Amino acid sequence: MTEENKPVPHAYTVALRFTGDQLVPSEISARLNLQPSHASDQSQDPSTTRRRCPFWTYNGQGEEGFQPEWTCLEDGLTFLLKRLRSRKAQIIALACEFDALWWCGNFQASFNGGPTLSAKLLTEIGSTGIPLSIDNYFCDE
Repeated sequence: MTEENKPVPHAYTVALRFTGDQLVPSEISARLNLQPSHASDQSQDPSTTRRRCPFWTYNGQGEEGFQPEWTCLEDGLTFLLKRLRSRKAQIIALACEFDALWWCGNFQASFNGGPTLSAKLLTEIGSTGIPLSIDNYFCDE
C-alpha cells in the first residue's frame, strides 16, 4: 500500500446530542438559535417496528472551520465548544430537560494510539455537566 493510500489510523467525529420522548427538534433549534446537523421527531421508524426516540444533533456543519472528520479529537471538540460557548446556559438548561451527550466517534484503522484530551478541554466539557461518550469503530479500509 502506498503512503497516499494508507488509511488514517484514527479519524474522529464530534457532536452535541439531545434525546427524549418529549423532545421536539424545532423547539431545540429555536432555543439555541441553531440548525441541527441531524434531527428526528419520528416516534416510529417507518421501515421497522422499532420505536425511535426523538433527537437533535449539532456538529457545527456549515460553520467556518468545520470538518466532517477530525484527525485530532481535541481539535474537533475545541471547534464544537467554541461554536457553542455563547449558548452554554441554554445547553445546560436543555440538559436538565432531556438526555444530553457530547458524542465522539473514533474510527480507527489500528488498535494503537487513540485520543488524548487536555485537562483544560475536559474541564470545559465537565462544566456543562453533560457526559462525554467516545464510541469506537474499527475500519480496515
